[in-house]
Amino acid sequence: MSEVKVLINASDEEEIRIATLKGGVLFDYDVEFIHNEKIKGNIYKAKVIKIDQSLQAAFVDYGMERNGFLPLAELPRNVVSDDPGKSKIQQLLKKDQEIMVQVIREQLGNKGAMVSAQISLAGRYLVVTPGNPINGISRKIEGSEERKEFKRMVDLLPIPNDIGVIVRTASLGISQEDFEKDLHYLLDIYNEINDRYSKQIQPGLVWREDDLVIRTLRDGFLPDTSEVLIDDLETFKRAQVFMKRTMPAHLPVLKHYVGKKNVFSKYQTEEQIELIYGRTILLPSGGAIVIDQTEALVAIDVNSGKTTGDNQEDTALKTNLEAAIEIARQLRLRDLAGLIAIDFIDMKRETNIKSVQSQLVDHLKEDKARMEVGKINRFGVLIMTRQRIRPSLQHINHESCVSCRGTGKVKTKEAVMLECFRKIRSAATREEASRLSVRMSSDIGLLMLNSKRADIHNLELKHRVRIEIHPDHSLHLSDFFLEIEKNTNVHEPTTESLDHSPLVITPPESKSTQKVNREAKSRPSRARQNTGKQDRDKQRAALTERERLRSLFHEDKTDTVEIATSSKPAAGFDIISSIKSSVDSLVRKAKQQNKKSSVNVAKQQEPPIPE
Repeated sequence: MSEVKVLINASDEEEIRIATLKGGVLFDYDVEFIHNEKIKGNIYKAKVIKIDQSLQAAFVDYGMERNGFLPLAELPRNVVSDDPGKSKIQQLLKKDQEIMVQVIREQLGNKGAMVSAQISLAGRYLVVTPGNPINGISRKIEGSEERKEFKRMVDLLPIPNDIGVIVRTASLGISQEDFEKDLHYLLDIYNEINDRYSKQIQPGLVWREDDLVIRTLRDGFLPDTSEVLIDDLETFKRAQVFMKRTMPAHLPVLKHYVGKKNVFSKYQTEEQIELIYGRTILLPSGGAIVIDQTEALVAIDVNSGKTTGDNQEDTALKTNLEAAIEIARQLRLRDLAGLIAIDFIDMKRETNIKSVQSQLVDHLKEDKARMEVGKINRFGVLIMTRQRIRPSLQHINHESCVSCRGTGKVKTKEAVMLECFRKIRSAATREEASRLSVRMSSDIGLLMLNSKRADIHNLELKHRVRIEIHPDHSLHLSDFFLEIEKNTNVHEPTTESLDHSPLVITPPESKSTQKVNREAKSRPSRARQNTGKQDRDKQRAALTERERLRSLFHEDKTDTVEIATSSKPAAGFDIISSIKSSVDSLVRKAKQQNKKSSVNVAKQQEPPIPE
């Protein structure tokens, strides 16, 4: 039998992680974040808020943000008729009635928690069920002789009349004395809960379920466990107290781990945990299983990959048998629940199909969750259901991507740009719109500038509206914000008054442009020394014209765009070049005017040549 080790990493303040290894292979894994309050198993004082006759359920306020859902089937057995068809929830519960409830399913997404009025308290060997005075034995204890012996032992226990007892699987091999200790421990807890419930006035928490470490020792401790290693001293001491009280015979396996390495790293567990979050899991022979979680179900696909065999049937059988083992393990590790569809590789022989089904069922027996497993149908698909024990690891450790919104796919830049343009076009047709201010990602803004400038220009002319596009580096590709400024003027703007440059650009000046500008600024001062009023007026007019041309692209200096360098220039560059050429032409004309003026002055001041 493989050696079993339980590793408890509780040294981090933010989370507690517990891994169970069988022969060095990860068998079970659980994690609990300190800031994520777990409420499953907690007991609350609740008040009935609403009774829904169509659902035959009640909604109760138990002190949390969302109301709890209490179905008829979860009312105490001692108040419900033996014939479920005769009992109606509206006859058993009234609005504002107070009731003790226990959370049996965590809040998940938009769904509130499911609660039950059938209270159950779990110990190491027994589960007590107040209000349901029926004794039972775990279905996983299959031997008829063992079941008879447990029934005899339970009959000897001093159980109150209104309480039932269920024998747990961990009871195999224990004594009558162990049973009695566990029963007294659970009855003491129940009496304390009743006392707190009677004193509490408002709906709220009455009793909190044990934390992850104690629950693991109580519910998941295997008899053949060789070591339980805990890397936090305080957690180790709490576990020590619990084991002394409930299973003192196993106390020697509990150890405080002290080492330079993290306890998970010491036993090469971190790498195995990372694989849990992957979508694809490789099989020993080269095949793989692919797991996808959706809102409706969990889909698992089996692929042969590089698996080889004598023929296709043998390859399919070999891959499917390996997949059945790994699927049972992944369901347990990831706590995948609800409807599960497994698409095995098609097989023709009935014996092979039955072998794969048996392989899956055998390995699912190690799982604590309740399950119903179907058969492989003619399409090669097996449908099964699994009870949720805890929130799945994907739900605990992951959140939806802000870009793809959890789909795993994003639209292309071209598709996003066209979608944005259609919104701009729709907004431009509104009669009251005088200006549209659009913010989008830089990539989409530049793409729209390159491909849709003419179309936006036509929209401005057609609908007499100014359109401004402001790219923003901080936005995602799909982000789009449109502001519409309403036209408060009585008269409509003329075509000439519109600025038909849809993307306002302030291009950076090149070194050559800066040099020309410096020369143009310095020359007028020298020319004013050599020219009269007429020359100064001409230069002033030239400067005014230059500033007018530059203002076409400097009208709004707050809205700038970083132009990405590429082999293909952006559409706005031809306009910038045109402006630069106009400025250079004006500078050359001013230069020529200065030269002519200097020559005329020189001629006037030249002295006469003596004869």
